[in-house]
Amino acid sequence: MQSTNLPIDPVILHKKMEIPKLIAELSYQDEKEALRLMREWGEKKKPITPMYDELTELLSKEKVS
Repeated sequence: MQSTNLPIDPVILHKKMEIPKLIAELSYQDEKEALRLMREWGEKKKPITPMYDELTELLSKEKVS
């Protein structure tokens, strides 16, 4: 991977930008879970990577079901 002089890791930045979209996508499949995660995100109770990982895991489970 190419080194950059950005003040924030581009991977973390990408995850941060994707989280609202993933929450919106989850809301069509599981409203209660999406609301819980939206509250956690808004209240900054969970860091970016664990939030992103949980969302992608929930969405992949929903697609399999």
